[in-house]
Amino acid sequence: MIGRSRRGRVERTGAQPRRGPPATSWLFDAATEEPDLIEADKRARRARAERRRAQAPSRPMMDPRIAARRALVEADSAPVDRGRRRWTVFAVVVVLLVCGAALAALSPFASVQDVEVAGAERTGPEAVVAASGLDSQPPMIRVDLDQVRSRVEDLPWVLRATVERRWPQTVVLTVEERQPAVVGPCQASAVTGCLLDRSGRVLGPADPRATVTLPRLAGVPEAGVPGSMLPEAGRGPLTVAVNLPSALRQLVLGVKGGGGEVSLELRAPGRDLTPPVVRLGAPDRIQEKLTAAATVLARTSVDPVAVLDVRVPESPALTRVRR
Repeated sequence: MIGRSRRGRVERTGAQPRRGPPATSWLFDAATEEPDLIEADKRARRARAERRRAQAPSRPMMDPRIAARRALVEADSAPVDRGRRRWTVFAVVVVLLVCGAALAALSPFASVQDVEVAGAERTGPEAVVAASGLDSQPPMIRVDLDQVRSRVEDLPWVLRATVERRWPQTVVLTVEERQPAVVGPCQASAVTGCLLDRSGRVLGPADPRATVTLPRLAGVPEAGVPGSMLPEAGRGPLTVAVNLPSALRQLVLGVKGGGGEVSLELRAPGRDLTPPVVRLGAPDRIQEKLTAAATVLARTSVDPVAVLDVRVPESPALTRVRR
């Protein structure tokens, strides 16, 4: 019997070898046997696949229309799901940013550290800062500008105030102060009286030098503490005092009220006890009456005047001092 080794050599096994060239016989067998092996391998794979399909659980058949509808729904829902996830991520990022900004704004590093005050000449910057409440160094984001402005405007001398927030740690307070118009009796200073503005607001105790340049109210109810208003009974004399023309203002020593009428006391050297008087009557037609008084006094000296009656501004009456 003749066997064939892997190297193609013929080995003797006790039988006579077959005649013919060994190399040609080996080449012929390899060419015929290799396709058979490949085909056998394919058949084995198909058999295994068929066994797996036979062993798999059977699935019910689906209507083609239902399958098509399912495919359409899945295709439509895919972009929606992607958009929903995108918006969810965006919302989470926004919430995190807002929370971070809030924590940073409420931290001590973002609190009021500097308060600048402008225009508070009579009030003083310290009083303005104390009234504003900013000396407690609140967080910048929690500063209520309207509330701060209202607190500052409650100060006696402050007419109006503006509040400006300058990041990161500064607040600017700009103050416009009231101007004194008259001197009137008040509880804060019984000797020198108090300064009042045109509206009748009590500003504070009067400096003795102010009594020389400002008209003094007399015969009116006493005003209250600084920041309060002159009583209604003193409104007539106050209206006359704040409307005095410049030519008459320098001659007026005081504005006196009483009995529903208003009169002016004029400055006259040596006549402190019996000063010249201008009778205005009721506090109406004030501009006409003051213009008539200024016209008469411009034509005559104040010294001989005892009473100038302009209650009827078209017909002023002058009474001279008897010598």
